[in-house]
Amino acid sequence: MSEASTKADGRIPLVVAAEPPRAQRSGLVLILTDDSAPPPGYAIVRHADAAAVAQEGHCPCCRTPSDLVTTLRQLFLERVRGETAFSGIVIEGGDAIAAQIAADPLLAARYAILQG
Repeated sequence: MSEASTKADGRIPLVVAAEPPRAQRSGLVLILTDDSAPPPGYAIVRHADAAAVAQEGHCPCCRTPSDLVTTLRQLFLERVRGETAFSGIVIEGGDAIAAQIAADPLLAARYAILQG
């Protein structure tokens, strides 16, 4: 995760990794999508379910946001309000999680998905 990506377009760096590594620098948030123990070194650790809930009779864009989407939105708001400080986010997961984040207009505008 490079600081340059944050400065270039203003979005927060976000990496989706099948197995989150030990944090190599301070100020990173780790979001776990299961009950596993986090590797050491992360400033903030949150747990979130990655599954979106389909509402009967609604199209995919009207789904109830997953815990993961809600957590990412909340982290952004906390950062803007000065309630928390972090330089990037690592999420435990795979391509489906990255696609879910990229498909959400608010998250896509606020987070830059980087290669893990």
